[in-house]
Amino acid sequence: MENHLDTLIGYLHEIVWQFGPRGLNGECCGDLSMPEFRVLRIAFAAEGCSVQHIAMSLDFTKSGATRIVGRLEKKGYVLRNRSEKDRRVCRVSLTPAGNTVLNQISNEYRSKLRELMSGMDPVAAIALPEVLSHLLRALNDNAAKKVDDINLKGLT
Repeated sequence: MENHLDTLIGYLHEIVWQFGPRGLNGECCGDLSMPEFRVLRIAFAAEGCSVQHIAMSLDFTKSGATRIVGRLEKKGYVLRNRSEKDRRVCRVSLTPAGNTVLNQISNEYRSKLRELMSGMDPVAAIALPEVLSHLLRALNDNAAKKVDDINLKGLT
């Protein structure tokens, strides 16, 4: 069993490396770091989200997320606006350039994955998204449990 887990961990590390910081061609995402790319994805999925939402999604501090958003703003990929309801809250939205770069990178990843999966056993290729979704759900459940544990410790 331990050997099986070690093999799985090795596979996961290699997949993260190939699709993560190393990227598809030795670079992550054009002129973006992996955290910047993740922020664009979050801002796209939750249009007008707060910097706090981005920080929580990345498990970063608010100041860390603010720095990333600032870099993206300088590159012209996002805009920061104060919330109409609460001026203390900063909302983040993609610019047309941000949408374009996010689409370009996503298309590159999609194309590469399509190419890789075309060489796989069809049954494995079909099962892969569901298997990975189960693993991701377990990771998210574990992360949520840790946050709940931290919150409970803070209350006692």
